[in-house]
Amino acid sequence: MLGSVSRLGSWKVFYVVTYALFLDYFIYGLVVPLTAHSPANISGHGQLALLYGVYSLGVFIATPVFGLLGNQIGSKRIVIIGVLLSAAATLLFWFGATFSTALLARLCQGAASAAAWTAGLALIAEGYVKNRVQMMGLALAGSTAGSVLGPVAGGFLYQAGGFALPFLILSVLVGIDAVQRVFLLPGKVTYRGSNAELFALVGDKSVLVPGLAVALAAFGWGIVEPLLPEHLRQAEATPSTVGVIFTISTIAFGLITPVVSQVATRVPIKRVVAGGTIAMATTLPLLGLLPGIVLTGFGLCLVSMSFAFMLNPTSAELGNAVDRRGLRCYTAVYAVYNIAYSIGMMASNTVATAAGHLQFYQTLLCVSAVLVLSLPLLMKGTAAPASEALANENSERRTKTV
Repeated sequence: MLGSVSRLGSWKVFYVVTYALFLDYFIYGLVVPLTAHSPANISGHGQLALLYGVYSLGVFIATPVFGLLGNQIGSKRIVIIGVLLSAAATLLFWFGATFSTALLARLCQGAASAAAWTAGLALIAEGYVKNRVQMMGLALAGSTAGSVLGPVAGGFLYQAGGFALPFLILSVLVGIDAVQRVFLLPGKVTYRGSNAELFALVGDKSVLVPGLAVALAAFGWGIVEPLLPEHLRQAEATPSTVGVIFTISTIAFGLITPVVSQVATRVPIKRVVAGGTIAMATTLPLLGLLPGIVLTGFGLCLVSMSFAFMLNPTSAELGNAVDRRGLRCYTAVYAVYNIAYSIGMMASNTVATAAGHLQFYQTLLCVSAVLVLSLPLLMKGTAAPASEALANENSERRTKTV
């Protein structure tokens, strides 16, 4: 069993999970520009809204199921189920000729995403105890890269080869993903906590407070994605320029990740997250105040780095909450992560839709106010830094329980 734990800490786990998260967002973004060209003849705001709603439904239905199943059958089997759902969604998108088929594809896509994020993050949390914050941050940067490249690839491939070419390429990428998940990930862990321990864990403050932080981070970043492109367009930025700006902000996220990791080993995690929250609340309004495309891009990099200080330590802290109880049911707490992130994104989309009568700057200011008002709740979290000594102690205790 000790050998299995060692294998979980290898580069293979990180690579496979990062690729899976990248591909999850890549698929999501790739499908967006292709929807209007689907043989299912999808048209109108009503059908489009229903498609997005069904995706969210798939995430919400599958996430708690996978969170519970991961405690019983192990994370590897969950991610394999997830890649099978991704393959099904790809084929349904490609060959589906009816709107109901498109709905089923989106449902499968949402469930596949739930598997990747719930079990994938659990694998990284289990495999990387000493440098959990850093590895979580790098994996999340991979997903952000997928969200940037997906829409660009979808539009380019459609122009190059019609509706079939993007899904042909996507099928190859999903096939690679499947092979990696089957052959590179370690087998399931035999030890598991009881259901009573699991439910006590997910209802504990040490999980709920980080879950709130995840939702707030998603809420802050989620308001940028639908509104900033239009703001930049008014500044005469081309679509390619907008893509470059978001790509650079993704690079900034990746570059700041080691810094976040170092800070989180020396400073209590709740203070790191609170500092990131203050930074995001401060930098968000700058996007509506800074003149010119270049300065706005600089502001987006600051927001992206603030996002890293909010999300990366919080993601790691959920794994730490499992360690402190001597358990291994990581999928349960990352189900909380997935649900919290989805809630944050839906809240930001609701604000973006409802704030049509507000200026861009005013909308960002409202989001900043929510972040600041939430600080007292975030400070109720754990005060312990993710120190290497604590990590070693937790790792030894988990190994003994196996």
